[in-house]
Amino acid sequence: MKFFDLLILETEKLISLFPKKEFEVCKSWCDARQAQVIMRRDTAYELEGVGFNLVTSDNISDSIVVVGDDLGEINDNRRFARICFVQIEDSNDEQKAYSLIKKIDYVKYHTFPDGYMMRSTSRSHKESVRVSKQALQDGADFRKIGSLLIEKYKEIPAVKGVKVVFITAKEADYSEAERIAEKNYAITETLNHIMNSVNFDCDTCNLKAICDEVEGMKELHFNKKDK
Repeated sequence: MKFFDLLILETEKLISLFPKKEFEVCKSWCDARQAQVIMRRDTAYELEGVGFNLVTSDNISDSIVVVGDDLGEINDNRRFARICFVQIEDSNDEQKAYSLIKKIDYVKYHTFPDGYMMRSTSRSHKESVRVSKQALQDGADFRKIGSLLIEKYKEIPAVKGVKVVFITAKEADYSEAERIAEKNYAITETLNHIMNSVNFDCDTCNLKAICDEVEGMKELHFNKKDK
């Protein structure tokens, strides 16, 4: 699984420009196990930005990286990004790899950190978070939230390692994070098209640019066509 590796390199370059803190996995934050509604009067602040996964078969060690302020250090609404590098077991089965990407993306819709309300849609890389005052009083931080996410991702047997990156630095290049998120979404949509479409006419396909650009995508397309 190499389709997202260039985006991983670009993300690593993005976060290398700023001081960061890296943590090992710890006892995870409490999972509320169902969707929450945090009222505005109970909200400490909101984070608005992007949240997405980058899947690879290269080695990833479980860790949490914070670029900028941690939850307890933020006192105003802030732009942010959450990016998860997810290692899956290597496989020549394209359908299996594609199914894994869908399962991994599914995790964020079924993880409910107590007092940390994540909102996103299945058709968008946008993500917003509402953090409750009570969660901050109880000691919520990105290390604990990230540990919960890693725990949930690794409930999928084929997931071997996860690095969760949270970016809150005010000076970070969020336009670049959004560009990477959009390209990630485009690659995922192209995979969806290849695995499910009966139309293999490249000349009329609006996703041809992604096939041409991403290493291995065109080969997957033609292999699928031959089958």
